Amino acid sequence: MSKFGGALKKLESLQPRVEEPLEENLKTGKPEIVPVAAEPEAAAGPEREKYSTFLDRELITALKLHAVRHRMKHHQVVEAALKQYLAQEGET
Repeated sequence: MSKFGGALKKLESLQPRVEEPLEENLKTGKPEIVPVAAEPEAAAGPEREKYSTFLDRELITALKLHAVRHRMKHHQVVEAALKQYLAQEGET
C-alpha cells in the first residue's frame, strides 16, 4: 500500500471516469509517416546557392527594416535590387 493509505484509490473510485481527449490519444500514438516529394528541387523553384558579402552597417539596418516593412526576407530584397541594377546596366 502507498504512503497515502489507499486514499488515492478511494478518491479515484469516487470520481467519474473521464476519457482522455482525442488530441491526447493522438500524441501517444505512432508518428505518421508523411511521403516526401520525389523531386523536391523541382518543386522549390529556381536553384539557390548561399552567398555572403560585407556591407556597411547602416545599409544592413536599412535592408532589414525594408524587408520587415514589406514582409519579405532580406535575401529577397537583395535579389530584387541586384536584378534591377543588372537590368539597368544591360547585363541580364
